[in-house]
Amino acid sequence: MKMSVMTLNLRIHVPSDGDNAWPHRVHAVADLIQESNPVILGTQEGSYGMLNDLDGLLPAYSRIGEGRLGLESGQSQSDELCAIYYKHAELTVIRHGQFWLSETPEVPGSKSWDSSLPRICTWICFELKQRPGTRFYTFNTHFDHMGQQAREESAKLIIARIRQLREEEHLPAMLMGDLNAHPDNDAIKLLREQLSDAYSILSEPVGRTFHNFEGGVEGQPIDYIFATSDVKLTDTLVDRKLRNGKYPSDHYSIAVSVTLT
Repeated sequence: MKMSVMTLNLRIHVPSDGDNAWPHRVHAVADLIQESNPVILGTQEGSYGMLNDLDGLLPAYSRIGEGRLGLESGQSQSDELCAIYYKHAELTVIRHGQFWLSETPEVPGSKSWDSSLPRICTWICFELKQRPGTRFYTFNTHFDHMGQQAREESAKLIIARIRQLREEEHLPAMLMGDLNAHPDNDAIKLLREQLSDAYSILSEPVGRTFHNFEGGVEGQPIDYIFATSDVKLTDTLVDRKLRNGKYPSDHYSIAVSVTLT
């Protein structure tokens, strides 16, 4: 079965963004998602309030994820999530969870190394409704924007989690997110040693994926989709189109078609 997966950093609501602040973009984001029609979407920088806004515009999707401060924080409306949206008519959630990118990954709100903030990874084990018994994992994350050691250690932690799950269940896995690192960064190199990169199938340079609401192509990506070797990747797309005269976010969305082999 072939399906599309997508990642998008939503850009947290910052009132000083003016016309680019979240209330002025939410419909453009919904239009982007509905037009792209992914079966799975990983989002970063979405707060509870922002995602509640988006939920009402995406009736075909359900979502899973909690804030990076953990549920014990009382679900502050400003707390950021790495939520995973999925089409509930096509996928069944078998199990799910979240861990922190730290030396104590099960401790909510924890951070380690040179990380500037708590960082998280949300994961889901899905089953295809059209093919009962066909299961796979999806991971969605957001690496630290300042700490290089944190990015490298986060990559190692996620690779170890994927390896552990595959040793136990031998299931395909995908990883998506804003990794705050260019392709020549050691954190990205670590991931590429173990996983297939959706950009590797492009015949032209990827270009930038963070554009600060300015658009353009020149530069390097920081948003990625990776997969294990038993996932075939085709038709990678960096979507640079305006919606309703606006860029939906300060990042472009990345989408790729995947086939479970």
